Amino acid sequence: MKRSELNPRQKKTDRNNMILLLLCCLYLALLTGLFIPSSVISASPAEFVDARYFQDPTRYLVSSSLIGAGVFLAAAVIGILLPPRGRKRYTTVLAVITAAAAINYMFFGKNYGSLSSALKYETAVSCPAGTVILNLACVAAAAAAVVLLRKKHSLVLRIACLYGCVSLAVMSWMNIGTIREKAGEVRDISDRITAEEAGFSLDRQGKNVVVIMLDRAISGFVPYILEEKPELKRQFDGFTWYPNTLSYGYHTNIAAPALFGGYEYTPDGLESRPEKTLREKHNEALKVMPLNFLRAGYEVTVCDAPYANYQWIPDLSIYDDEPAIRRYNTIGMFDDYKLEILAYLDRVRNRNLFAYSLFRCAPLLLQPALYDNGRYLEPQKPPEEGEMLVGVSPDFLNSYMVMKNLDSLTRITENGSNTFLMLTNEMTHDVTELQEPDYIPRNPVDQSKAENLRRTTDGRELNLGDDERLRIHYDANMAAFLQLGKWFDSLREQGVWDQTKIIVVSDHGCYLGLSGVNLKDKLPDPGLANRYLSDQWTDTTSYNPLLLVKDFGASGFRTDDTFMTNAETPGLAFQDAVAEPVNPFTGNPLAREAASAEEHHIVESDWHIADNDGNFFTDPLRITFRGKDIFDAENWSVEDRNP
Repeated sequence: MKRSELNPRQKKTDRNNMILLLLCCLYLALLTGLFIPSSVISASPAEFVDARYFQDPTRYLVSSSLIGAGVFLAAAVIGILLPPRGRKRYTTVLAVITAAAAINYMFFGKNYGSLSSALKYETAVSCPAGTVILNLACVAAAAAAVVLLRKKHSLVLRIACLYGCVSLAVMSWMNIGTIREKAGEVRDISDRITAEEAGFSLDRQGKNVVVIMLDRAISGFVPYILEEKPELKRQFDGFTWYPNTLSYGYHTNIAAPALFGGYEYTPDGLESRPEKTLREKHNEALKVMPLNFLRAGYEVTVCDAPYANYQWIPDLSIYDDEPAIRRYNTIGMFDDYKLEILAYLDRVRNRNLFAYSLFRCAPLLLQPALYDNGRYLEPQKPPEEGEMLVGVSPDFLNSYMVMKNLDSLTRITENGSNTFLMLTNEMTHDVTELQEPDYIPRNPVDQSKAENLRRTTDGRELNLGDDERLRIHYDANMAAFLQLGKWFDSLREQGVWDQTKIIVVSDHGCYLGLSGVNLKDKLPDPGLANRYLSDQWTDTTSYNPLLLVKDFGASGFRTDDTFMTNAETPGLAFQDAVAEPVNPFTGNPLAREAASAEEHHIVESDWHIADNDGNFFTDPLRITFRGKDIFDAENWSVEDRNP
């Protein structure tokens, strides 16, 4: 039946169907083309920006919005061209899809882990069977409600859809405002990045102190790494490994201040001075070691101070008061691959932001197939000559290339100067699968001959085939050790090894099941796990950072089970190098307290520095460690309390 043949009542019904049809298409276009993409970018705009090749990240929203508009405009046109009866059924289907998409996005698929700027999760997307069934039940209930409302209260659907469209438009506009504000801060940092070639000095006659923070490096991997690659035992000759080491949080904003500033910057210390914001105290911590070494007459260089001024790309203007401190952002500075990778990222984001939206709006049963290991059903072609790094995690590559080029960053002098270097690298955080046996980035990675089992000299085994997350962390940690080993050989060859103290330390570990202490067993209320303790990884490996120390003139590789914390780092750095160090912001002497403290308080809180930027940590879950053995479950307890 044609529309012209309908009676007035039927025409009114058909007009209402047409309105609902258009509202559903508009809602879906806004949801998938604008709101979800803008939410992804606004969560961390700096991740979608390269500081050395700045471009406004809102440009990606143009592409996703046009794709969304095109797809759902086509859907609307199809419905318009249908006869009234067909249009009614088609509109009902669209209304069901709209309701299901909203439910799927808002309530499901939120626990896949960290999403990279290339729209890939660290591990494969999967859902427990019970959650999939619950999701299908919710979708079915939504479908039944839509069908019922279509018959009895169609106006409610139209009003709900209109309200939804307005809400999405307003929230998208707010997201865009956040993106522009944060991107503007990144542009300011980008404009301040010095054109001077980055580098640091080590002297053959003076004392050199080097502190390298490897973000999220895993202490428990050390014996397996050294056994797999025996040459590392020679390259790391002189180091002492402290496996029994504690950190004060799972996230950099919580754990790093104590590493750089000592015990006044543990969570308790940060919250004991409420007159200052967490950002201000974080900045203080990043300056404690540089200022002490500077005032002791050392040449000081700082590279990639993490979250400086609470910016994703470190805002090194925090050191402007001390122009003698050389400061550089080295991560991303090597252009061997940069233009090709940026072109690849642009293509991926322009296509896959919309594809990601469809993936998140789909039922959980379909999400793994739509995610397609981060390819989102894009046809893959073999890499051409010179493209072996295209497709590899750009975040990993930006850090990996710095570690690979440490030798070229190092200038050897012979004038008797004392030097201090504080460098952060994130290759052990932005982990990815690497090509064995050399652990180098490749696309694609061929693991057909890779071994899953790793062993230690005392017979312990680590099966990397059990967990993809475990494998990629091991790969990245091994790659970091291999690159450090090459640099250490270079320092030996250039005659500065014995004059150099080196501390390799991480701010925290990761939930990988290596400690054997499960914090869920310690919860006074199991519901607290939903806050900050992951369903899959709740062991204290998160609070077991890497700590390797080589003193001046040291030889031999040792393992020392003495209880340590990464807040010992400043004290270890100052030993035999700086006399009577003090916190320049409080005037208090910098002491080492691991041996004397009876309790240590750890915090789980929001890692988003844009939100967790008050004077106290937001909604903290507090973990207490008592004793001297972090591998003894009896020494751990969890409580829910605010300061």
